[in-house]
Amino acid sequence: MSYKIHTPVGRLSYPHLDSPQIAFEGGKPQYSASLIFEKGADISALKKAVEATAEERWHKKAKAMLDSGKLRDPIRTDWEDKGYPEDSCFISAKSKDQPGMVLNVKGPDGKPKGVDPEEIRNTFYPGANVRFSISTYTYDVNGNRGVAFALNNIQKVSDNDRLDGHVRAEDDFEATEEEELLDMAA
Repeated sequence: MSYKIHTPVGRLSYPHLDSPQIAFEGGKPQYSASLIFEKGADISALKKAVEATAEERWHKKAKAMLDSGKLRDPIRTDWEDKGYPEDSCFISAKSKDQPGMVLNVKGPDGKPKGVDPEEIRNTFYPGANVRFSISTYTYDVNGNRGVAFALNNIQKVSDNDRLDGHVRAEDDFEATEEEELLDMAA
């Protein structure tokens, strides 16, 4: 059985949301992203869903298998390897279908406002504060076993400093000419 969860707000990392990417040779293209949770974030619902999903497949031994590393836990704590904040944890989620993407503001129908496909990269950048809608699933492939997260939808909650150091061109340069002057010169 799969469990659907809304994560707490975290910082978006490694977003591949505007076009699917192939993660490894021979792999299928998928949309994916990671979500970083700062130390102290309440991820108890995520942990419970992972354990419950594992128990349905591997029964009573699932918790011990997760604790020992015999089952891969999708809640990762190797923050140092990724250069993430100290004592943070993170998850990765993927999907063969593009996730729905909305903002934290109401649209004309009163529901969260959608994002123009042309603005995905500027809106969902590494470092943005977002929350995921994810579903759990298990896998057992070529000796690798564990629980993973499928990416359903993403909601941007607010802006934050970029994690990748990227600067928009509009913020990198200064305008020196008026638009009318450029039109006349053409």
